[in-house]
Amino acid sequence: MAGSKSRSYGAQSRELILQAAQALFAERGLHETSMADIARAAGLSRATVFNQFGSKALVLDAITARSLNNYRDLLDRALKDETTATADLLRRLFRQMGHGLEANRAIYREVFGEIRKVSMGLDAEGEAPNLRREALAGLVRLMRRGQSRGEFTAERPAEVLATAFDSLLAGAATHWLHNPQGVPLAELLGDLAEVLLEGISVSTARVDESARI
Repeated sequence: MAGSKSRSYGAQSRELILQAAQALFAERGLHETSMADIARAAGLSRATVFNQFGSKALVLDAITARSLNNYRDLLDRALKDETTATADLLRRLFRQMGHGLEANRAIYREVFGEIRKVSMGLDAEGEAPNLRREALAGLVRLMRRGQSRGEFTAERPAEVLATAFDSLLAGAATHWLHNPQGVPLAELLGDLAEVLLEGISVSTARVDESARI
């Protein structure tokens, strides 16, 4: 019973730390926030914060991991959908990511660049790099399925198509977070999805032309 209470308290304090860190990162930025600041905002001792995470980099890793878990879950749901056209699944994925980033613009504006660094393993600590690899692998599988169905071009490997998708999403999100210009991110990503899909989709006209050759 005592062990159960200890685990519950650990999970509760972890959540308080992450909530405090997200609020402070959104308000001050990552580099202007210290572990002591996070401890005060969370109502916990500095020692408790360090016991939970060990460093500010690992606090950011935990925030990044949440974002990547959501992305991976969206991809998993797309892969389980065996009936919807792959292009429509990608359109939906772009919009869903856009809505998620819009809803948390304050925090992402301050730390999105750092989140990309962490998730790509440029800061090697934590669980985020592995989650990113899992998400990218899911995206590759989705692209490969589109190719196997004859929906997407097979002229480029599925890994290249997935990298193009991922890079377009990240670049557009970074630009929008700092220069929204009154355009909803979900709408912008929807337009960009069409640009990507126009380049990789196998249209009926293209198939007919190929058949004549």
